[in-house]
Amino acid sequence: MVKEPDQHGTEGATLIAPAAGKVNQSVRHGNAGNMIQIDHGGGYFTTYLHLQTRNVSVGDRVQRGAVIGKVGKDGETSNGHPHLHFELGYDSDGNGSASWGFEGAERIKPTFNGVTYGQSDNRTWRNVTSRNCTTPAPEGVASVYGVLADGRLTYTSIDAASGKRTHGAVVSAAALGFTPKAMATLNFNTLLVTKADSGGMLYRVDIRTNRDSLEFEPPVYLGNGYTHDLLAFDGKGHLFGIAGGALRRYTIAVAKPALADISGNTLIGSGFTLKTLTATGPDWVLGTTAGGQLISYRIAGAGSWQRHQLRDATWQGFDHLLSPGGGVYYGHHSNGSLHRYFDADPFDGQDDDLVGRGTVDTTGWVQTLLSAQPATVTSS
Repeated sequence: MVKEPDQHGTEGATLIAPAAGKVNQSVRHGNAGNMIQIDHGGGYFTTYLHLQTRNVSVGDRVQRGAVIGKVGKDGETSNGHPHLHFELGYDSDGNGSASWGFEGAERIKPTFNGVTYGQSDNRTWRNVTSRNCTTPAPEGVASVYGVLADGRLTYTSIDAASGKRTHGAVVSAAALGFTPKAMATLNFNTLLVTKADSGGMLYRVDIRTNRDSLEFEPPVYLGNGYTHDLLAFDGKGHLFGIAGGALRRYTIAVAKPALADISGNTLIGSGFTLKTLTATGPDWVLGTTAGGQLISYRIAGAGSWQRHQLRDATWQGFDHLLSPGGGVYYGHHSNGSLHRYFDADPFDGQDDDLVGRGTVDTTGWVQTLLSAQPATVTSS
């Protein structure tokens, strides 16, 4: 596969997974160069050769649309010509993989829009857009916790597909007992909240119920030094915090952590002057700036991240940004409105598939802090 008409942009072009699956091969092969194979279940595999880079490792689970690498010309059989060698395979012998790259391999001809493709057809196929899959749409329920000005907690659930509230807001009778500064939702009944003081005191809040009423245990003091203005949890063990423009990442290994269960404290980098912060997936964060930019970051480790500026302006009105996963974003405006957006591929670094979906409510969201439970929404 190459980009036509003049193949400009083929080398380095973004490669995405056509379907969800698990990476079962990711190596550099002498002839094939950088190669990846994904197990999509049911015996079906896709294989990609001659890649410039590989973004996934064996064992990684990927969703449809996830970036897995870049197109290149690696390997002897590329003949120095940038292109994507793509194969669809079926594990006919049941050994847990599909052989590739040679005559007699377990490859089969892919069919797009009712047309079967393959070199034996003796023709070149141009400008092919697969319509095999339906348009991505969010599925699931967003669980949103909030804090009112008097320290009481709120809980609201939102249907991700329709944007309608399905429960709440339920308001607690009790208050936190301190003025909170930042909050992150770890799971359905666990919050992390920092106190608005110079010491950066960190508390865990355990929710007893949020059904007919919202009740919680007295906040558990964990430690100090957490002076972050913003917090976000990615649902896969990483907590992110920003203080003074410095982004830090912590590892949380249990559902209800004590201080000893919060480790890492890795400085990712400086210059993260964000107004809002949320996590959109494992090691992916999203935020807005005071100037209205919407920026997505893929975090690799200390001093290593990729920055994608999705919007240049117009997002400055939001004082909170929430994501329950699946490409669903909620922006809270200081006038009490909650706006919803859907990004069909939240990990492609592009904004052409990011659309507004109206409001959840035009008024009534008067919380001073808001946070969504991560990874409760998917798209398919």
